[in-house]
Amino acid sequence: MMEFGQIIVITGIIMPHNWDESGKVIEIALYTNKEEVYVVEHNCLTQRLMALMYNKAEVKGRVREDQNGGKSIAVQHYRVLEEMKISESEQS
Repeated sequence: MMEFGQIIVITGIIMPHNWDESGKVIEIALYTNKEEVYVVEHNCLTQRLMALMYNKAEVKGRVREDQNGGKSIAVQHYRVLEEMKISESEQS
């Protein structure tokens, strides 16, 4: 088990995690190849990360775990590892 508030580096795909009533993405998460999901906490980097959805990235930040075992990360730094090429027809 992780220490509360530990700073770690995670690699995964940035994916939508929650939507509003109109279908707009309002929350993202990092999905790892170990089937872990880290919800990205809202901070000054959240909008930049939302613009990078479906890309593979490495993020560094402070991790928290709730009483149900859900994990979140307050991202302090990130870098894109692989950019996904999405055609215009796939975006609509």
